[in-house]
Amino acid sequence: MKNNSKKMIFTGIFLAIEAIFFALFVIGDGIGREILIPSYIWQFSVVVTAFLYTLLTFVFTKRSDELFRRRLFLLLAMACTLVSDLFLVILGQQRELAVFVFCAAQIFHALQIKRSKKRLILSFSLRFGASVVILSALAIAGALTPLYAAVAFYAPQLIGNLVEHIFGIFLTENASERRRSILLAVGFLLFLGCDLCLGLSEIGVPEIGCLIWVFYAPSQALIAISCEEL
Repeated sequence: MKNNSKKMIFTGIFLAIEAIFFALFVIGDGIGREILIPSYIWQFSVVVTAFLYTLLTFVFTKRSDELFRRRLFLLLAMACTLVSDLFLVILGQQRELAVFVFCAAQIFHALQIKRSKKRLILSFSLRFGASVVILSALAIAGALTPLYAAVAFYAPQLIGNLVEHIFGIFLTENASERRRSILLAVGFLLFLGCDLCLGLSEIGVPEIGCLIWVFYAPSQALIAISCEEL
């Protein structure tokens, strides 16, 4: 009971810190001026804190714990996310490399999903099959740039994770797994919303760019706490 209380306090502190960072960059962007430090630092702090949370959670997980494997893959996914955002948010370069690392993050997220070997093979066959179709279409259209190629691998992974978690809500009989599926479905839906806003801002709808982190920050917080005892 005491351990559960400590975990709830730890998670509550994490979410409170994330909420503070979220409020600071949203208010800063809203008033058009930085609050103590530039908004992009507060934004990156959201990702750093989510990574540290998953790191500490994993460190205190015993190998015999049924959540050990899931937390390991979550930590690897959040590490890849941290590296990608370092390229995009702090360094502001290497977009193609950042998207490929994001793709690795989505693969690690996919490996967390509890499913049979048959479903695992089917899932990754559909994901990479979709990438091949997209790459072929881009090649035929003469638009196969390194960035678009990276997106062709990344998008099916993200959408695949979202779809599998939505199915998990209805197909899972275990109450704890169902709650986790709901949490992750919302998290990846927000993740998708972030990427859609990013894509639209890149093709000439800059006004929507302000919503990118409004979707992204809470998605990372939800995904980070998904490996708790639910």
